[in-house]
Amino acid sequence: MRIANPIYDVFFKYLMDDIEIARRLLSTIIGEDIVELHIHPQEQISRSEKFEIIILRLDFKAIIKLSNGEQKKILIELQKGKNPKDITRFRKYLGDNYLKEDVIMENGKQKKVSLPLLTIYFLGFNLQNIKSAILKVNRTYVDLSTSKIIHAKEEFVENLSHNSFIIQIRRLKAPIRTELERVLQIFNQTYVANDDHKILEIKESELNEHELLRLMAERLRNAAADEEKLNQAELLDQVESEIEEHIREKQDLFEEVEKLSDKNTELSDKNTELSDKNSELSDENAELLKELNNLKKKLGEKDL
Repeated sequence: MRIANPIYDVFFKYLMDDIEIARRLLSTIIGEDIVELHIHPQEQISRSEKFEIIILRLDFKAIIKLSNGEQKKILIELQKGKNPKDITRFRKYLGDNYLKEDVIMENGKQKKVSLPLLTIYFLGFNLQNIKSAILKVNRTYVDLSTSKIIHAKEEFVENLSHNSFIIQIRRLKAPIRTELERVLQIFNQTYVANDDHKILEIKESELNEHELLRLMAERLRNAAADEEKLNQAELLDQVESEIEEHIREKQDLFEEVEKLSDKNTELSDKNTELSDKNSELSDENAELLKELNNLKKKLGEKDL
């Protein structure tokens, strides 16, 4: 089966627009039963004059309710390539969401609250020191007087810190050991079809082994047949390549400027050193001239 590659924003958004698929996928990732899910996609729009298109960047946000009645806000970031500026952008997005209050329904009325955060990062590149494909960064409350773990939760603490899930897409390989690893095979990049990274090709026999995996694949198959979505993904790919090339050129230019600056500093140091030596020589010459004048004076007195 040929399906759209969900690491592209266009296709990921289409996949998560199916509320039931989104609910079940997120439940599997966080390991908790989500009974309600309200999606709030955050669209950041900018214009590309070069390609005459509107560039859409999706920052996925959802409000969830767990089976115990607890509500949380989930933020999802999908990043295909590694860019040093992404950390700054992630932090800014986190900061914005810590500041914003969320509207929830309570007893049939709308209420503004600050919800605890959960973040999920889908990374299309490998972290340097972490080899695990799926990572949970989990906070614990520890009594430092006794070193015992405190299992109770406190709203003040929950609203000022959060757990994270990091999925390294390129490390999603066999063997498959858990249900989560099975579900996340929909992101496995070893299924890339030839040179077209926007399409994955998966054997239907593998999909039939898991209901949610099959549902996601069928939805992404529809996306793969949508020419408009494919064209949008292609254009965004070109834009990203142009931006990356521009960043590389800027970085190369910056490195050249730094080298020239270092050379200028070296020359300046050498000039200072030469100036100091000239000053020393000048002082020495002045001293020699003084001695010479004294000597001439003495010789003149003897002639008299």
